[in-house]
Amino acid sequence: MNPPAGRRGGNRDRSPPTVWSELGRYGGHGLTIGIATALFAWLGTLLDGRLHTEPLFVLLGAFGGFAAGFYSMMRHLTGAGQSEPEADANRDEDPG
Repeated sequence: MNPPAGRRGGNRDRSPPTVWSELGRYGGHGLTIGIATALFAWLGTLLDGRLHTEPLFVLLGAFGGFAAGFYSMMRHLTGAGQSEPEADANRDEDPG
């Protein structure tokens, strides 16, 4: 008897991901970088307006937001955000 598909170690004969699922996955990473950059730049604009330091905090916010978004993307792509059993299960499933 085969285990249910939702359990770990169950359905190993999964079809490869579709173009749309990959587009959603990687497009989400792009949105994360863009939204983090815009949000931190906007917060920098607010600080610059209050402290009268025109381009300083906008630039720091934009670079900081990009760095935070890039860190989040790399963490998800390398699997660093997973617990050890999840990383092992994904490593076993990845044919490449």
